[in-house]
Amino acid sequence: MENINSNELQAAKEIVNTGLLKAAESLSFFMKEKISLDDMDVNFNKSSNPADFTSKKGENIHLLLTDVIGELKGVCCLIFSEEEADKLRHTALPPEITSNPEIMSEMSDGILLEVDNIISASVITQFSNILKHKIYGGVPSIKKLNKEQLNQYIKGKLEEDMFVINFNTHFVSSHLNFSPQFLWLFDNSFAESIRNYSANLENSIK
Repeated sequence: MENINSNELQAAKEIVNTGLLKAAESLSFFMKEKISLDDMDVNFNKSSNPADFTSKKGENIHLLLTDVIGELKGVCCLIFSEEEADKLRHTALPPEITSNPEIMSEMSDGILLEVDNIISASVITQFSNILKHKIYGGVPSIKKLNKEQLNQYIKGKLEEDMFVINFNTHFVSSHLNFSPQFLWLFDNSFAESIRNYSANLENSIK
């Protein structure tokens, strides 16, 4: 199977970046304050060469997963440290909830799943629109793992010859900075669509 070249990786990065910018707009409405997307770093690897998938530390790393459903298959993974997740909860939820341990316990995961839904849906929508395939996100789920468990879980999700793009994102606002890692796991059908899109871009500028 062909690898992804630099032009194709750049095309995928631009699609994800557009989706994340849309996500920042939606998060601004959801959080009731202006949220911007700062610069992001991107790394690429094949599942046949397993990597350390996260730089987050601690025993309670929050892994949020959304399956891509439809004509293309993939998985969106959003990764927060426990500290980042707690800051996000306390910013998004009103004091009457954060000050009540019982209600907070009931809603703490729900607020993160909603954030994951906003971010993943924005990126999936961009891939759907730009690559012209009917895809959508499934119901998100959350797992709390240490670093070793998370790496093993991601490796278990990867099928042979799948691709992984790892984005280190940075969302900023007046009250909150958070930097979730965004992992995009996808198979060769997705890669082929990205190749075709990239080739069409190159041909259009010749």
